[in-house]
Amino acid sequence: MRFGTDTALLAALEAAGITTAIMASLEFKSETVNVWTGSHSLEVQGSTDSVLNGKKFEPLVHGVVLNIGDNSFSMSGSDPLEITLAIPSAPSQAISAASVYADEYQSRNATLWRAIMIASPVLGAPATWAFRRVRSGAMDTVKISNDGLSHTFTLAIEGHASLISAATGSSYLDQRRFDPADASQDYTVSCANGDPAPTKANMNGWQRLANDMANQQPYGPYGVMM
Repeated sequence: MRFGTDTALLAALEAAGITTAIMASLEFKSETVNVWTGSHSLEVQGSTDSVLNGKKFEPLVHGVVLNIGDNSFSMSGSDPLEITLAIPSAPSQAISAASVYADEYQSRNATLWRAIMIASPVLGAPATWAFRRVRSGAMDTVKISNDGLSHTFTLAIEGHASLISAATGSSYLDQRRFDPADASQDYTVSCANGDPAPTKANMNGWQRLANDMANQQPYGPYGVMM
């Protein structure tokens, strides 16, 4: 339960006809799991969020969202966001695979939304829905905990950096600082200047010109047309 939210607040909202929920779309390798904390299937239509619109969400079958970490952002970026679910007695294929294989979830997209349903005071009129995307990113880590009393699945959506450190001032010619035996970058300057052959690196301008003229195909070594 998020900070500042308790059962009394949820009861007050429900009494006013307002229901809140969390929705998640988890793009695992084996399947995309669209789940939410409601009690029935929900298909979203008419949303301006192209990722959300048209998706059908299924309730968490015997699963409960136990905790959602702080969705913290700053000028320097964001921290990873963790979601902890109580694993149902019969978990989905994707959840089971993610418990064993890292490629089932790593670097695959996950998106979370906060949903609010406001019941209409008019009997039989449809409710009003509002959706807000709260986080979208790549799934990074999964932790499974089973102590005999509870079985939980904790998924982290990776953070991101929005600031880049100052330039190091390094160049290709610094390669030998990292690997003294690597001479692959020694001639990058001459290559960039149009002299790809290392043997020409020490030639001055006139030497290069004479060398190029001697190598031209239409003329012989004495400048006579062939």
